[in-house]
Amino acid sequence: MARVLCLHGLGGTGATMWPLVGHLASADHTAFAPTLPGHGSDPGDLVGVTWEDWLEAAREWDADVVVGQSMGAVLALAVASERRVRGAVVINPLVADPDAIDGLDWRRSRGTTTIEVGPSAVGEIAYESLPIEALLAMHKGLATLELASIDVPVLIVTSANDDVVDPASSDVVAASLGGPVERLRLAVSGHVATLDSERDAVAHAIVDFVSRHAR
Repeated sequence: MARVLCLHGLGGTGATMWPLVGHLASADHTAFAPTLPGHGSDPGDLVGVTWEDWLEAAREWDADVVVGQSMGAVLALAVASERRVRGAVVINPLVADPDAIDGLDWRRSRGTTTIEVGPSAVGEIAYESLPIEALLAMHKGLATLELASIDVPVLIVTSANDDVVDPASSDVVAASLGGPVERLRLAVSGHVATLDSERDAVAHAIVDFVSRHAR
């Protein structure tokens, strides 16, 4: 039996990972899907929350494998870089993008405080707007991650129809990691793959990965 930490993306909640938690429990693994600081209440609660706050929340629960979706995927890689786990699964991970930081700073300098993202297409419990400050915190955190230092096995899950993160970001992550890489490519899913139409395929691949690498 393995302990698996499951991390949601920016604006989401632990509920994003509940289907996966159920599959892991059915395979006799113990899974925990926390709601990260600033989430699950009001978008304004994200203001003032830092990358280190999110990372510290991810460090609080000792796990054998860490799984993350979107921003949670990058937090999972950060945990793996500290050699706290034996493997990591990253679903539609982002990569560092200086242009994104510049663009957000430009918007903020002109008085924009939030970005509207709208309701989830797959029923995710998530904010429909995000403070620019929170987006900047995420992107600046991404810039601190050294992918080459990660030498544990990593499964990268990529959605072909992701309209939030460019699927090519997964290729950048795969090419940059210092350890063995496995890939799962989803033909029809969008960004929140844990809740989309191929969620069972995602869960089965993750359960298999955990069973092979957690001990």
